[in-house]
Amino acid sequence: MKKKFSMYFKLSSILAVISILIAIYLVYDIGDKVERYLYGVEPGVIFEGQDLTGYLRCEVEELVLQRAEEERIEPQNAYIDRDSGEIILEVIGKEVNVLRTVNVIMEANEKSKVSLVIIHLDPEITQELLSSIDKVIGSYFTWHGSGYSRVTNIRMGTYYINNTLLHPGEVFSFNKTVGPVTAERGFQYAPVIVSRSVILGLGGGLCQVSSTLYNAVLEADLQIVERYPHSRPVGYVPQGRDATVSYSLDFKFQNNSNSFILIKGGLWGGRVQIELYSNQSDEEDY
Repeated sequence: MKKKFSMYFKLSSILAVISILIAIYLVYDIGDKVERYLYGVEPGVIFEGQDLTGYLRCEVEELVLQRAEEERIEPQNAYIDRDSGEIILEVIGKEVNVLRTVNVIMEANEKSKVSLVIIHLDPEITQELLSSIDKVIGSYFTWHGSGYSRVTNIRMGTYYINNTLLHPGEVFSFNKTVGPVTAERGFQYAPVIVSRSVILGLGGGLCQVSSTLYNAVLEADLQIVERYPHSRPVGYVPQGRDATVSYSLDFKFQNNSNSFILIKGGLWGGRVQIELYSNQSDEEDY
C-alpha cells in the first residue's frame, strides 16, 4: 500500500511540474506575443526582402548592424600612378546610418517596404582636384653625367619622389619619401662626399636629386625645414645651393601654402628635372 502511494505521489509530482512548465510557457508565450504586438514592428513591414512583423527594437538593431557591416565601403582617394602618370579615380565610400534605419523600421506603417539609410562618404582627393594641380610654381634641372651606378641611383631617387602630393601645411621629407637606401632595393655604390673626401657609398647621386629639388623649392618660395650643405662644393648646382642627404641628414620643406602641391621628377636627355605644381589661384600668395 505504501509502495503504491509513493508511486502515485511521484507521478503526481511529475505531472504537477509538467503542468507548471506548460503554464509558464503559455504565460511567457502570451506575454511575448503581447509585447511584440504592442511594441514590435507593424505587420507586413518588409526590410531588404525580409518580413519583420513583430520584431522588437533590439532584434532590429542586431539585424541592421549586421547589414551595415556587409554594406560598408571605405572611401579611397584618387591618386596619380607613379609609373604612368595617369590619374586613378577615387572611390566613393558608404556606410549605413544605423540609428536612422532602425527608427524608420520601428516607425513604419503596416505593409511598408523599408531600405537601409545610406550615408555616402566622399574621399578627400578627387580626380577633379588632381586635374586642377596644373600651375608650375617651381622648376629646376641639373646635368647628371654618365656613370651607370650613379645614374641608377638618381633615376631611383626621382622615381620615388615623382607624383608626391603634399597637402597644405604638410612637411616633405626626402629620406622618408625615397625610403631605405639598400642594395636589396636596387641602389648602387657610387661616389659620395664624406668629410671633404670622395669615396664609394651606397646611393651615391641621391644628393643631386635632393639638391635639384631644393632649388625648385627655393623658386617656389616654400619654407625650408631642414637642409645641410656638402662639406665641399659640388659641380651640379651653384655653391650654396646644394642639399646633402644621408642616413642621418635629411632635406625637408613645408608646403606653407593653402593649396595642394604636386612634385614631378624624372630624367630626360641627361638632365635631372624637377617641377612643383600647385592648384593655387592667381590671387593666392605664399
